[in-house]
Amino acid sequence: MRIVSVYLKNIKSHRETELSFSPGINVLSGANGSGKSTIFQAIGYALFGVNAQDFTSRADRFLTIGTKRGEVGVVFEPAEGERYRVTRTVGPAGKWLLAKETGGAFEIEEHANSQETEQRIASLLGLAGGRPLADQFKLVIGPFQNDFLGPFVIRQPTKRQDAFDEILGIDAWRKTFDGTKLLASAIAARTDTLQAEVAGKQEQVAVLPAKELEYASLRENSSAKEAELKKRTGELAEVTAQLAALDARKKKIEAARNAVQGIEERISSGKDHVTNQQLLVEQSKEAAGVVAAASAGKQAYDAAEARLKELREQEKQKSLVEKKLAELDKEQSGIRATLAIEERELADLRSGMDAEAKKLSEEESSLAAQRAELATVQAQAAELLAAVNRAVATFRELPVHRIDSVLPYLFTGLDRMATIDGQSAEKGRLIAGSEALEAAAAELPHGQAELEKVQGKRAELSGRKLSLIEGCEKIGDGNCPFLQEPCKNVDAAGGLELMRVHIQELDAEIAGLDAQAEALTGQVASAQAAAHELAGVEHVRGELGKLATERDTLEQDFTRKLSEIAPAALLASVTGWLATNSPEPSPTFSLAKGEGQGGGALPDELKPLRVEIAGPPSARRAQLSIWSDQWHNVIASLERGLEDRLKEAEEPVRNCAIRAAGLDTGAKALEGKKRELAAAGEKVVLREKTIETQQKRLHAVVAGVGAEKQALSAYAGLEDAVRAAGEELERYQPERDRFIANETAAAELEKRTDTLTKYQKRLQELGAQLALTQQELQELLAGYQAERHENVRNQRELVMAAMATLKAEMAGIAEGMVRLEGEIAALTAVAQEIQRKLAAIDKLQEQGALVKFLRNQVFKNVSSQLSERFREEISTRADRIYRCISESDEELYWGENYQVVLKDMMDGQIRERTDDQLSGGQMMSAVVSLRLALLQTIGARIAFFDEPTSNLDAERRENLAKAFRAIDVGQEEVTEHWYDQLFLVSHDVSFTEITDQMIHLD
Repeated sequence: MRIVSVYLKNIKSHRETELSFSPGINVLSGANGSGKSTIFQAIGYALFGVNAQDFTSRADRFLTIGTKRGEVGVVFEPAEGERYRVTRTVGPAGKWLLAKETGGAFEIEEHANSQETEQRIASLLGLAGGRPLADQFKLVIGPFQNDFLGPFVIRQPTKRQDAFDEILGIDAWRKTFDGTKLLASAIAARTDTLQAEVAGKQEQVAVLPAKELEYASLRENSSAKEAELKKRTGELAEVTAQLAALDARKKKIEAARNAVQGIEERISSGKDHVTNQQLLVEQSKEAAGVVAAASAGKQAYDAAEARLKELREQEKQKSLVEKKLAELDKEQSGIRATLAIEERELADLRSGMDAEAKKLSEEESSLAAQRAELATVQAQAAELLAAVNRAVATFRELPVHRIDSVLPYLFTGLDRMATIDGQSAEKGRLIAGSEALEAAAAELPHGQAELEKVQGKRAELSGRKLSLIEGCEKIGDGNCPFLQEPCKNVDAAGGLELMRVHIQELDAEIAGLDAQAEALTGQVASAQAAAHELAGVEHVRGELGKLATERDTLEQDFTRKLSEIAPAALLASVTGWLATNSPEPSPTFSLAKGEGQGGGALPDELKPLRVEIAGPPSARRAQLSIWSDQWHNVIASLERGLEDRLKEAEEPVRNCAIRAAGLDTGAKALEGKKRELAAAGEKVVLREKTIETQQKRLHAVVAGVGAEKQALSAYAGLEDAVRAAGEELERYQPERDRFIANETAAAELEKRTDTLTKYQKRLQELGAQLALTQQELQELLAGYQAERHENVRNQRELVMAAMATLKAEMAGIAEGMVRLEGEIAALTAVAQEIQRKLAAIDKLQEQGALVKFLRNQVFKNVSSQLSERFREEISTRADRIYRCISESDEELYWGENYQVVLKDMMDGQIRERTDDQLSGGQMMSAVVSLRLALLQTIGARIAFFDEPTSNLDAERRENLAKAFRAIDVGQEEVTEHWYDQLFLVSHDVSFTEITDQMIHLD
């Protein structure tokens, strides 16, 4: 796997930057502020999904100042022959897209959301999917420059262990052990709750048998009603069949009457049609006589019309000849006028070209003299601008520019400390007065025991009551249920009255027990609530301790970060720069004047910046804000002065450039004029050829005019012939109109005669059909009785009323059955719920035992065992790398709680030194070695190191470079080759000899 290239647009100092990387080691170098770390951050943002807020205090600060949207694109190869591009935008509605190269173009893959995109990229990079890509980058693959030592220098063993367990991915076991403590308590509490609920629901299902007996009785009654309804349904079917037969006969009678009436109406209409058709036949006969008389006039009209059409065509041909003759006359006049103009303009062009050639020669001599003068002035201006740029470059390297990068970390730490102080005070108030909760929770076991006793006694009394009720039912009629004879003991012992008295006494006792159980239930609920609240208080106490530990760590981090921008060091660097780079007197550079220039006392403008940061977090934050604002004002003032100097130095260079551009423009214009002059000569030749061509065309046009005039003489006398043909057409027009007006009616004579015959035949058929239909109507009326029809209808209505009554009764029975079904189902559900809860209680008890076993036997020990295995493997690899860097006999070992340990021989005894006893160079060498071994252990194929040579002397920096090269080629004395690409940010020249590619950023 390797990264091919990265593209940045509007990201911090990179307006638009594209870099390509080679396999192996790539080193980025450049001045401070040139954007070296930004390259790594951009790769982490686009390829690993790190949030922009992790690099800066706010997402908008990840953008170039003055822009609202940026973009980062990374092209990478997960395997040979495969290439992908991942792009991610910065700003509102940012997008994260992955595209695969196919056929020389990148095609975007469709993903449902950013989580799916992250999973896809993780699989391509070959990284574990159990942890977010962003965490893997921040913790191991590309730690930020300020966090390179990170957890290695945490002094609290517990916190250091937590950090490295998270890096190695084994913290889940310890978190699981802590989290399952509450789970065990929740299982026990849930078991107690279910047992109490089961005891209360068992009384509800006692009435289930009585409900089932009542349901069986209603079902028998419903069956009887259904049988009677079935009988009535049969009667209704017979009556309905009779009524249907009578209705059908009545419908036939009505249909026959309607048929007779319809035939009579059709006969009347047919007679009218016959009369009208006879009139049409007479009209056709008269039209046939008119057509025969006008036939000769029609033929003469058609002949005259054909002759006139032929003469009109000859007129069109004559018009075409006349039009062509006019066009040739017009073209002849135009050619003559054009030839006169062309000959006059050709003479003028020749005289103008001679004058222009002389003028261009003079301009060329003047331009050469001006170029020589400008070269001298341009060299002097460039030298002055280079001096100003050197002053600007040294100013950009001052450590005061690190304030903006370090200050957000300080503000974040102070805000977190202030938050912790507030939370600690609030949690202290929460745990105050917890003695009352402890006393209330202590009453829970006693209350639960008392409640169980009361519920057990009530269940016993309920059983006795049910036995008495059953006895009353069995001896209600005075007979012995066993001997089947009158019982002599009933009257002697008091009979049923005595049993009813016992039942009433039991009801009173049960009611008292119910009241007592209700009171105890309230007490148990209050005790349980107190126990839960007390558990929350204990949790708050634990959180309070963690907050105190975190507060101490934040205080140490704040001190360390503040040392990076110590006020005294910043003042020394600025005053030193002012002493060596003092500009010319200028109003914006008042800081550069006075005592500070000689290295003595501070200038008045810098004295307020000598401050000490102390006090509570809010006060320190205010002090830092005021101090940073003052520095911003100082830096702004210096930058304004530098900008003024730069503008003054750039002005002569710009003027020279403008003059040079003007001279270049003049030279180009001169060349253009020369080309124009040559083009004008070519145009003169072309115009001479054009004049010759036009003269040839003039001779051809004169010949064409004569030919067209001769062709026009063939059409003499055409107007008289057209006039005669028109007069003959008007003479035969009336006869032709009479012929056309009667032609259609005469042609339809035969058709109209046939239609008249058909109408007369159909009228006779309708008369015969009417006689048959009237006879059928009489036969139907003979067998129909209207009174019998009405009686059958009334009988059907009586049967339907009886059936409606039965259905209403059955509906009432069904409602009762539905009600009982609902009650029985509810009671059955309660019984089933009791069984489920009893089963749940058994399951919860099994789960509680399992959780206890897992916590004590598994979760408690796995984290430490995995930590030991990882540390042994990483220590072995890191030791070889460390020996190569330090060139000493010291042994590097990663000890308990991930403490960095160096072992060596001192006076014949093994000496161990821990991280707080090591020098800065030793600690940095050890951390670099451990990070390289850690990367190899987790299987990362790429890694990023931002300034890994900090605190290393020259010898160790050279050894570190050699170690990187040894890893790159896979020398056995260091380690095997495990990565595809390694990215370094360094100013050290030692890396120039071992790198595969050196990238310089300006």
